[in-house]
Amino acid sequence: MQRDSEYQKLLQTLKTTDIAAFEHLEEEVDIVYHKLKFIPAESRPRVTLVSNVRDLSQDFNALTQEALEIGGGTWQSSAEIRNAEKIIVVQQDEQLYADLPLVLQEEGVAQSPAIANNEIYIVQQEVIENTSSEGFLRQVEVFAEIVQSKYFVYGHNGQDWVQFDLR
Repeated sequence: MQRDSEYQKLLQTLKTTDIAAFEHLEEEVDIVYHKLKFIPAESRPRVTLVSNVRDLSQDFNALTQEALEIGGGTWQSSAEIRNAEKIIVVQQDEQLYADLPLVLQEEGVAQSPAIANNEIYIVQQEVIENTSSEGFLRQVEVFAEIVQSKYFVYGHNGQDWVQFDLR
């Protein structure tokens, strides 16, 4: 992923408005970049992030997509969900737990590597909605914990996200 991005725009804004937040965000994201620099792009899992499980929509801003990529995943559109190695669903309400098992049985989804390998995750909506610098960092950390769990443990599991166990 190139670093001239929405993330860079966020850094530039912080550099002029809140130098402490700028330094903190840059330092923390650089740690993630450093830990993942030896994992080539083609070896990073394909991740479909779904904002609404009922229609498999992906209503996200560019910064959220970049947070996923910085966290070690490769963005996968919901149109290609059958190829997703991990599926992350945003929980908007409690209805998700009734809807999700039905959606996961649909033909394209059921045949995905994510289903075969029990790689379905639920992220709380407030994690995705927070667009502040701290919110962006939290997204990066949550995605890193889910996507590259061998390398990252920030303590968000159980609070900001959970694995939806299919077994």
